[in-house]
Amino acid sequence: MSGRLMTSATAAAFRASEKSRTANGTETGEASMKWRVAGTLLASLAMIVTTAPPTAAVAQAGEAAGGVPGVRVPELSWTACADAPRVQCATAEVPLDYTRPRGRTVRLALARIPATDQARRAGSLVVNRGGPGYSAVDYLQGIVTGALPAPVNADVSARYDIVGVDPRGSGRSVPAVRCFADAAEAEALTRGVSNAPVTAAERRQRAKADARYASLCRKRSGDLLDHVSTVAIARDLDVVRAALGEDRLNYLGQSYGTYLGMVYANMFTGRTGRFVFDSVLDPTRRDTGAPGTTPSARTAGDVATRQTLEEFFRLCAEAGERCAFGDGEPEAAFERILDVLRRGPVRLRASDGTTVPLTYSFVVAWTGSWLYQPMFWNVQGGGAPFLKAVAEAIEDPSGPAGAALAADVVLLGQAGIGGSPYTSPIDAAYHAVTCGETDAPRSARALERLAAERDREAAPFGTLRAYADSACVPWRSANRLRHRGPWDARTEEPVLILSSRFDPATPVWSAQRVHRMLPGSRLLINEGWGHVAAQQSTCVVTATSRYLIDGTLPAEGATCRPDTIPFAAS
Repeated sequence: MSGRLMTSATAAAFRASEKSRTANGTETGEASMKWRVAGTLLASLAMIVTTAPPTAAVAQAGEAAGGVPGVRVPELSWTACADAPRVQCATAEVPLDYTRPRGRTVRLALARIPATDQARRAGSLVVNRGGPGYSAVDYLQGIVTGALPAPVNADVSARYDIVGVDPRGSGRSVPAVRCFADAAEAEALTRGVSNAPVTAAERRQRAKADARYASLCRKRSGDLLDHVSTVAIARDLDVVRAALGEDRLNYLGQSYGTYLGMVYANMFTGRTGRFVFDSVLDPTRRDTGAPGTTPSARTAGDVATRQTLEEFFRLCAEAGERCAFGDGEPEAAFERILDVLRRGPVRLRASDGTTVPLTYSFVVAWTGSWLYQPMFWNVQGGGAPFLKAVAEAIEDPSGPAGAALAADVVLLGQAGIGGSPYTSPIDAAYHAVTCGETDAPRSARALERLAAERDREAAPFGTLRAYADSACVPWRSANRLRHRGPWDARTEEPVLILSSRFDPATPVWSAQRVHRMLPGSRLLINEGWGHVAAQQSTCVVTATSRYLIDGTLPAEGATCRPDTIPFAAS
């Protein structure tokens, strides 16, 4: 979804699935064990500390606070987070509109994991999970509990406070972008709306729902929508930098967080410390390009998703019996599934007698999601087991196979997988930022033509990725704050750029282009699969950590091996 991570929702879905299977007496050992292993893939490795992160002369107070004279540097008061006591929370008040620094304000939510070796503390490392819109509190809580892998090792967490900021309009920041008055209003709008509309009726329904959704977001959020931009978020980061007492910002951005980091580095080059970009959005193609295109078309993110699926097919076929799907011909088996579902939903009969529709949209959307994490390619509920279950349920929709898949479809839907395009925890903030600063087709008909064109290159993901931003067609925003360049900031410290070779969300070629844009930067590629390279390779985590601690970059042209090779013999 144009850079939107699936990790949190995916994890929730698998935990829910495992819980259900345990309750029903079904074997869960393999899925449960693989999830626990996933949480520890990025184990810490010791490194020798040689130098501290760079510093610079302290800027004047007005300059320090985002370069806007008169903006007060907030004082941070850290306390245990109410719903995540192992993480510290604070708030920072910043202007809603930086051209009116004494006007209305927004309150940013901050989260922190303090350095474990305070005697040798080197400063703060600000992390951004991406989205835009992911909660920093949730991310840091996931790291401390082991539910999510840390992007750095123990040496970094010993010497740095790890800090997250919920960007304006998102997460626990106040006010947050809001589009629905309550769950009932959301349900009324989203019922039956397709993520990947393939019929004329589905496209008409999606266009009608997009228009209503955009109208509701404006009604519920007002002019906040005009001030939720990456430029404003970058200024907020600089205020936070000053509030943390840092002369320069040390930063690790993932997915959309790399775009935010690029904007910051080019706006505040002299305040840029050690920067790491993991899974990169090409800033020159995200926002604008050929008329009538979407970010996924301009960056070819849909093509990257298709290429990752082809890798799944290749590895599955090579694995033979270790891959449960397709009897050695997984691509042909996948196409047979889609051919059936394009003709209409298959009605699965659940164990309680209710009917659960299995749709083309659901299968394509969920496949586009589990491709993000190769650890799920051979785990119950995702990857090959999921597609095998789909194939069996299509043959036996009213029998045991249909009932088993119906239960999984319901659980995945409850976790926000494959369902409505408007109701995930980040959707409101995502659309506010993305639709306010990226070009989109001017009509639903133009989007329909683009999706058909993209499907010819990247089926079945051309339509799925194009419609991820379909709400931007009717969206109206007064935001004029776009950073249109330059993008070639000559930072004092080189930027470390990370990518997987096969990333279904942020293509490797985007990382290669950004590497060419940034003088002195270094590119490290994980020769594997999945979104967020640090989640795929301990080698990547080690290289990132070494750079953050002592400034040592990997060798030019160096690569990393992935931790997980799907379907490999144990």
